[in-house]
Amino acid sequence: MIKFKDLTTSDKETIQSFTLMSTRQNCDLSFSNLISWRFLYNTQFAIFDNHLIFRFYQGRHLVYMMPIAHPQHRKNRDIDTEKEFDCEPHIIKAIRDDSIAMGHPFLLMGICEEHVNCIEHSYPDQFNIKPNRDFSDYLYLRESLETLAGKKLQSKRNHINKFKRLYPQYQYKSLTKDMIEQCILLEEQWQNAKPDSERNESRMSELRSMTRAFHRWDKLGLTGGTIWVDHKLIAFSFGNPINQDTFDVCVEKADTTYEGAFTIINQEFVKHLPEQYRFINREEDMGDEGLRFAKLSYKPDKLLVKYVLTEKKPLAQFENTDRIKKETRELWKRVFHDPEPFIDLYFKRVYKPEFNVACQIDGKVVGALQTLPYTMLYHQEEVRTVYMSGVSVLPEYQEQNVGNNLMQQAHFELYQKGIVFATLIPAETWLYKWYNKLGYAQAITCTPPPADIRNMDFKQFDEWQRKKSCTILHDEDGLDIIQEDIRLAGDLYQPATHDIPAMVRVINVHKALELFTRANPSNNRVIRIIDDKHIYNNNAYYTLHEGKVIQSDEPNPMATKMTIAQLNIFLFENEHADMTLMLN
Repeated sequence: MIKFKDLTTSDKETIQSFTLMSTRQNCDLSFSNLISWRFLYNTQFAIFDNHLIFRFYQGRHLVYMMPIAHPQHRKNRDIDTEKEFDCEPHIIKAIRDDSIAMGHPFLLMGICEEHVNCIEHSYPDQFNIKPNRDFSDYLYLRESLETLAGKKLQSKRNHINKFKRLYPQYQYKSLTKDMIEQCILLEEQWQNAKPDSERNESRMSELRSMTRAFHRWDKLGLTGGTIWVDHKLIAFSFGNPINQDTFDVCVEKADTTYEGAFTIINQEFVKHLPEQYRFINREEDMGDEGLRFAKLSYKPDKLLVKYVLTEKKPLAQFENTDRIKKETRELWKRVFHDPEPFIDLYFKRVYKPEFNVACQIDGKVVGALQTLPYTMLYHQEEVRTVYMSGVSVLPEYQEQNVGNNLMQQAHFELYQKGIVFATLIPAETWLYKWYNKLGYAQAITCTPPPADIRNMDFKQFDEWQRKKSCTILHDEDGLDIIQEDIRLAGDLYQPATHDIPAMVRVINVHKALELFTRANPSNNRVIRIIDDKHIYNNNAYYTLHEGKVIQSDEPNPMATKMTIAQLNIFLFENEHADMTLMLN
């Protein structure tokens, strides 16, 4: 597997040593975009055989970006672009193998038109490579946006002239850090003016991305501009270079009550950019009709088409669920050494393909786990939870980061499904420390079952389990499986007589804190979650006030910092949370 790492602002020099010297003009390669949207995509990168590779999640799908070769220097120190659009077959194969190992069919995006023939030549009849209009970037010559010359841009010049007549004293100023608070306020006012139906998740994500960029202004090396009328901020824009001659406009906002505000910030910002930038990338329209109309109205000089690659034929790795189940069963037996009757029961009645997360290398399952659905009772609220079962890796692959990749993949998918908590019981003592590094904490206990569990009917059992204030609930089928396991054990069955430390992890911080604050409405505070490397969207500020939770990226000096593991302790320290009968 390719060794990926989380993308941070400290990686700027490494990333831009590839991107700034490239001729690629994709807005996806702007370092500001990569960092400010990381919360949504969980972006990682790797340097593999002198190529820069990004992987990220789009919804629940793992996606890779077309790799970028490191620039080759000639003797005269110019950049060699002759091989810029070469497709190294072994690099594509390595990325595809990584995707399969992560349990996902291969999906490659950000492919330029120049790459298409090369890929099709290297991999005949293997992939579908199709353009996606919604992802196409709008590229403009800087001179066109600066002068707005020609008949086709007459309407834009009219807007500019009218704005200058209405507001002759307007001022353009470079965007500096002391203006950031006013910029955020302008964006929030714009958001609040929208009908509730338009203030959707996409727009809130845009605000969060912008806020993240603002508070990393210097580290990202952003350049911005503003328009002021009567000492009031009415428009701003900022961006980041993609390469040596192409500048990416990441954000452009304006108060539309000032007619022509968008047109004037567009022109003035471009006019004040360093002269080296011959091309301006105003990014994609993502299929939004309003954005498409606005971007087309500036008459782009080029529509940068980006292609999407998918497998042409269905992959046997994902079709053959029977093979995957069989190999996962063999893996379980080799790692845990459980008796055959128990393994038969587990893979007959508990295991389901949709619960299984597997790592396949060279067409064979080398690591797997199952995310078994349970309900947690938390202050009489029923909460979606999973039990992480059968986490296992073949011994010969344990040094290849397979276990961490499995857990990361599982955690991110669980977040997308709306799961709030994950629980587990480590199979060995040393694993407590490993799971703690993955965000788990010993904040829940596995307790002995009722003495008469062998013969207890579900009604009796349900009454017993629901007397607890915080517990993992079993349904009727789950109890029946447990009782069958006891019967299979026969005289070897030895009921637990003491508590066993178990572990819990928050999967969705916002939902978990909503549960907490509903149960503790007077506990008003601000919490900052840091260092959740598996679910980056959790890293934010959370204001708890009168039973409600507001998530933000706006820094708050009063916030209490917590890692995801520390949050588990905070949520459960007084709850006496427990579980029982977890087939361990």
